[in-house]
Amino acid sequence: KFLEEELAKCGIRFFSSEANYILIKSFAGLDDMLLYSGIMIRNCQNYCGLSKGFYRIAVRTHSENLSLIEAIKKLV
Repeated sequence: KFLEEELAKCGIRFFSSEANYILIKSFAGLDDMLLYSGIMIRNCQNYCGLSKGFYRIAVRTHSENLSLIEAIKKLV
């Protein structure tokens, strides 16, 4: 819930999941920008039915989730 709430505050569209990852829709290139900060997210543009700007993020520890959110805030 925390991660979803923080993504919403950043204006990131997400699709809720019962798994340990969340599918998000953002701008193309987010994965490369986060990688520069040492954070890897899964680019999903090659998934059937998805296109550029779709990513899968893992739900990790609270501190790792905070790091992800802080990195995203710097980019949006």
